[in-house]
Amino acid sequence: MATLVVTIVALGAIGWFAYLVGSGSRRDRKDPVPANLSASQTDDEMETKRLDRTLVGAVLSAAFLTLAMPIYYLGELDRQEGFVEEFGTASLERGHHVWEEFGCGDCHGVAAGGGVAAFLEERSQVNVAGWAAPALDDIFYRYDRDEVAFWIVYGRANSPMPPWGLEGGGPLNSQQIDDLLNYIESIQIDQPGALLKIEGSLNGAASRLEGAADAVDAQISEQLQLIETIETAGPTSLVISDIAERARDLLDGAGSGIDTDGDGLSDVTEIGLTAVLREALAGGFVATELTFDPRNAETLIGIRDGSSAARAVGDLESSATSLTITLQNQEVLLEQARFGLGFLEDAARNQRWTVDMDAVAHATFERDGEVAARAVSLYNAYCARCHTAGYSAGPSFQQAQASGALGPSLRDGRALTQFLTHEDMYDFISVGSVSGQGYGVNGVGSGRMPGFGMVLSAEDLDLIVQYLRGATLDGKDYVDGSDPGGGE
Repeated sequence: MATLVVTIVALGAIGWFAYLVGSGSRRDRKDPVPANLSASQTDDEMETKRLDRTLVGAVLSAAFLTLAMPIYYLGELDRQEGFVEEFGTASLERGHHVWEEFGCGDCHGVAAGGGVAAFLEERSQVNVAGWAAPALDDIFYRYDRDEVAFWIVYGRANSPMPPWGLEGGGPLNSQQIDDLLNYIESIQIDQPGALLKIEGSLNGAASRLEGAADAVDAQISEQLQLIETIETAGPTSLVISDIAERARDLLDGAGSGIDTDGDGLSDVTEIGLTAVLREALAGGFVATELTFDPRNAETLIGIRDGSSAARAVGDLESSATSLTITLQNQEVLLEQARFGLGFLEDAARNQRWTVDMDAVAHATFERDGEVAARAVSLYNAYCARCHTAGYSAGPSFQQAQASGALGPSLRDGRALTQFLTHEDMYDFISVGSVSGQGYGVNGVGSGRMPGFGMVLSAEDLDLIVQYLRGATLDGKDYVDGSDPGGGE
């Protein structure tokens, strides 16, 4: 409707302009005498015919505006809503572009369901390949928009999450941050879906706890392999440098000779590269075998052999360069790697990730081991990331349960001191902290404590509170079940 009105007004304006131009042209042809030298109309003519025509035109114009304005107004709301939708769609597209360009999904998962990130753990100087990155597809059930924006802008220290906003030292301006927030909001799962994630999260937490010792042993083996790689960097670098050089010579001469399959590699080059890459595979310098066939242009489906060969040779050269740098810094790297090995071996001996389920069950949950195990898994899945030092980096780096990290320690009766009643603590965990608002005993919210009332059931929230207020975390060391209430 609004478009129709605008079209009518535009056509009317064009018609009126055409009339004025046409009448002027006709007047010029009929009466070339300048208007100021020609006789004017008489008073009778001006006050009758001309005046009448002017008044009729005014009345028609007023009538048109009287009808057009309400019609235009009736379509205004729809037009404004259309603009909002259009701008919103454009913002989502820009936000998706930011998500992909800056690799948010590389850590948080392509669909924002959570993932892992690589990180150098500073205390141990050990490279962590599986730092747990949280899911973002339910984050707005836990934080409000300003709180999510804070983490994006300023990042999270001592983690792989860098600052992305200009204020925090990152590359994104405020418009890009808003677009990214809009995109993340658009991919949020519904609340029933968020609640359905509980059991999967608990199973993951329980599996991690059960397999912690094996995971640490595997990391120790990797660290031993790293030390061996550094120690043998001298002869190894000579071998791989020679292989990489021969592979480069073959690739540089790929255009000479018969190319049966037309893939940019001569038949001789394909046969030679296959032999060289097999040699690299036998030496452990590449992970997969590439067998080039002079009759087949694509060894890897969808990728021409010319591209596959260039990538393989480039990887060999990168490995050779890396080993050369390792050799140049061998002493420093060996010292660092051995220190990391000692850290990991200490973790294996002390097993700080362990939880005495019998003690928890006896002291807090009336000897119910199943309930105790669920409570511990709930804490590990939803609370440990912020309240247990080193938890996100893995069992090798984890300190005592509830020892404190981004959030405060919850050991030695802290939960009982901060919250005098079970109900107060339950309400706080359910809603989370609000910046500047008080909570508990003299607590002041920062907005960084998320609320879990939308992603956990009331029963599960209650179990977390019981566990945190229980005897195994309140500074007492008895396990006889004499205080199952947890200090109320």
